[in-house]
Amino acid sequence: MKTLSAAVALIALLASAFAISGAAAPAPDEEMLASIEHDFAEMQITKDPATITRIAAVMDERFRFTDPSAPDSGASKEQLLGLIRSDKLVVQALDFLPFAIRIFGSTAIVEGVNSSRGTFAGRDISGTFVWMDVFEKRDGHWVWLFSQSGKIGDRLSDKDPCGQPPCPARHAGFSLKR
Repeated sequence: MKTLSAAVALIALLASAFAISGAAAPAPDEEMLASIEHDFAEMQITKDPATITRIAAVMDERFRFTDPSAPDSGASKEQLLGLIRSDKLVVQALDFLPFAIRIFGSTAIVEGVNSSRGTFAGRDISGTFVWMDVFEKRDGHWVWLFSQSGKIGDRLSDKDPCGQPPCPARHAGFSLKR
């Protein structure tokens, strides 16, 4: 059950596009963080070994993933990557609302909402999720420290949580399909 809970919450993790029509271009740090998020989401669908290796290099060795709505759902870096590599997790589609990237010195918080369609060990784990990722800039490179995601009802999640100050959604949503 712990693995199933982690799988359900895993597909909630986000990604991004690089610009919003009519909005100012994101700063280079924001572009890098958006790229990490996009690649992480894409590798859940494609299971591309090169992308998995690239994202693994960005993750801190003490990386932790949690889902507060599912008891004992925590996963380490290796557990999470192992789940993504496995044939048990099949992600067919991920749809992200516009999401926010906020940078505070050497710390960044990325947060948003996404819906997903997929299965774990043949069981449907589709749903809508709210998530937050925490990064730290070390020696000029962003390192992914922590990710938290939880499944929520469509009624709440269909609302853009960052459509106005102090949390401007400057990164477009996107859709990925198998």
